Amino acid sequence: MSATIRTTHHLLVATPDPIGLLEDWPELARRLAVADHHREDFLAVEDWLLAAHQVPAETEPALAADALGLTGSGHGWLRVEALSLVVSRDRLLALPQQAADAADAAVLIDGLLPQLPVAGRLHAAGTQRLLDLDAPADARFAPAWRTAGRPLDEHLPQGPRGGFWRRWLTEAQMLLHEHPRNAEREARGLRPLNALWLSGGAATAPATRDCGVRVCGHNAVAAALPVLSRADAGEAGGRQAKATPSEDTDPPGLTIVWLHQPGHPPPVAATRALSRGKLELRILEPSGQQCYTRRRWQLLRVWRRPLSMLGASHP
Repeated sequence: MSATIRTTHHLLVATPDPIGLLEDWPELARRLAVADHHREDFLAVEDWLLAAHQVPAETEPALAADALGLTGSGHGWLRVEALSLVVSRDRLLALPQQAADAADAAVLIDGLLPQLPVAGRLHAAGTQRLLDLDAPADARFAPAWRTAGRPLDEHLPQGPRGGFWRRWLTEAQMLLHEHPRNAEREARGLRPLNALWLSGGAATAPATRDCGVRVCGHNAVAAALPVLSRADAGEAGGRQAKATPSEDTDPPGLTIVWLHQPGHPPPVAATRALSRGKLELRILEPSGQQCYTRRRWQLLRVWRRPLSMLGASHP
């Protein structure tokens, strides 16, 4: 799987706002054909990154805890996030968290955890919130990034103690319903963060390796993974980045991943990859609504397909 990723991708852009991406990157906008708006299957950039490093999703919070130098009780780690839930076509859906939501989400989580059944010790690292469990979770959790724009039923905690964790999340949702912080958000024209979400559960993560991926920008999953270099070490969790290779020394098959946030210009690594000419360029975005027509020198797609579909036999 990882070998296929290295040879078939040169530049991958993950964005919550494709229109904002084109505004921030005029050079890209000039090169693209008009959007045809046909729907593709969604592949979250977090899934892509974890697969490239051969890390199971349930171990990601443990990997993050290790990267932050945290020592747990040995029962497991959960990532705690705050999301917006909406009713769409009679189904309850989760909307992806935006960069501007992170600070409010951290405040809400810190305020709610003491009011919920005690499950472990909460660790704060910037806007990340990791829960060191007092006992094994004994349940399966779906990462928040897999719930974006999808019905929630299939993603709720499952397993022997799944009922306990579902009740835990329901109680949190009730507490968030009229929380003053959400009232302030709505006054600012922002949607409320009306639900907590849990993911992970494993106590340890497997050893990771450098798989020739360069990540530009901030993402909690990317910050815990070993990468060839980071364009912004401060955004990636404050750890010192390795030296960025020069254009002449970039290894074959290098993958540049730009984690775009609206209003941020592209990093030098991304613009250089675009200017190289023949490359495959893919854009990932949570809603799965945006796709561009192909040109001979590129393939630009938005994926909504399971990770297993991205194999050697798939175009």
